[in-house]
Amino acid sequence: MAAPVLILCATRLEMAAFLARHPAESMGDTPGNPDVMVSPDRSWHLVISGPGVFNAVWALTACLERFRPQFILHTGIAGVFAGTGLDIGDAAVAVKDTYVHAGVDLSRPGTHAACSRLSPLPFDLIAGQGLTRQGIYTLDLKLAHACKDQLTRSLNCRVGQGPFITVSAVTGSPEKANALSHAYRAVMESMEGAAAAHVAGLYQVPMAEIRAASNRVGDRDKTRWDIRTAAGTVADICETIIRKRPGS
Repeated sequence: MAAPVLILCATRLEMAAFLARHPAESMGDTPGNPDVMVSPDRSWHLVISGPGVFNAVWALTACLERFRPQFILHTGIAGVFAGTGLDIGDAAVAVKDTYVHAGVDLSRPGTHAACSRLSPLPFDLIAGQGLTRQGIYTLDLKLAHACKDQLTRSLNCRVGQGPFITVSAVTGSPEKANALSHAYRAVMESMEGAAAAHVAGLYQVPMAEIRAASNRVGDRDKTRWDIRTAAGTVADICETIIRKRPGS
């Protein structure tokens, strides 16, 4: 039997549509342990990490210490940047993810350097991976392209591909969103992606990051968000990937 796919998501809300279609057995949500579920046929595990980089690192590390999956499917809802050709409810596959807070800030007080890229750190965050000095994590491109191809054939929405960014401070204005888009040419913004990629890199487990757009980056008017539709796309993403096993 093939190793299971490990699905990583921040919240149960994002996985609600998937779990409604595919009930799973809880492996226990107790203090000190992540919230993990497993499919009846043991073909996939789902871990609900909690939001943010610290929760993502903790939950994924706890899982990878227990077993080695075939690959990690990191998914959930996200903000989508303007100019990507994607709309709310559409999906995107990451080719790399950048933690925008990693680096050296050489800007001076009083200068205008909003959201410009930081200079590299003087050390690797993962030994031998120089791009991590700028918080850049390149994902498994063979897996990413295979997932993109399969999802394009299977989903009833647009499927984009490109760089993602990870933030700990959610972007709260169109002006900052535009500056981040210019600096990183990003497709989507999340709060966990680069952290998960860091752990996957340390454990040398392939990871695909595939998200569904619930809102525009920088738009804090939640009447314009559509989490329900995005969660439906997340369910479609997960169904396709665990059924087709792209890249295997």
